[in-house]
Amino acid sequence: MARYPLASRILHWAVAAAVVGLVPIGAWMADRGAAGVWDGLTNTLYVWHKAIGFAVLWLVVARILIRRRAGTPPYPQTLPRVFRVAATALHHLLYLLLILVPLLGWAGVTAYPALVTIGGLHLPPLPWVPQDPALAARIFAVHGTLASVLAVLALGHAAAALNHLLLRKDGLFQRMWFGRTEG
Repeated sequence: MARYPLASRILHWAVAAAVVGLVPIGAWMADRGAAGVWDGLTNTLYVWHKAIGFAVLWLVVARILIRRRAGTPPYPQTLPRVFRVAATALHHLLYLLLILVPLLGWAGVTAYPALVTIGGLHLPPLPWVPQDPALAARIFAVHGTLASVLAVLALGHAAAALNHLLLRKDGLFQRMWFGRTEG
């Protein structure tokens, strides 16, 4: 079975690992901030969340560029059409959210402003986003909601992948995995 290019597989798993970390860190830091707990730990959570989220944005952009250039391996014809359509729709929605969620986070920290990340490095402000804490609060609310939607869809994606690996055993999972393929 045809596989994704190595660069796509590396970027996929890097983004997956980042999202697995970003969602709980984001929830934890937001809960601490909402409770008025502004200490070294809260600050550390925020700076790491911003830096990793910004990196995810650019990793996903790279992944999209590779995907446009190299294409994607076809689904096996044995996979029912409804599954192929659902998988394609889910992938497009995941890509959309993997761009929108970090962009909204970047817009929020620009509006707040709170652009400092790891080691005191500053993100560049997102153009055309004014400094306005009230606007930042609205942006962060949408960012958080869409991050939750992204987390649920990513869990569904992971569950479907495990279904193909463990139950269906149809080789679909191996398209995005490393190592040797059979056949």
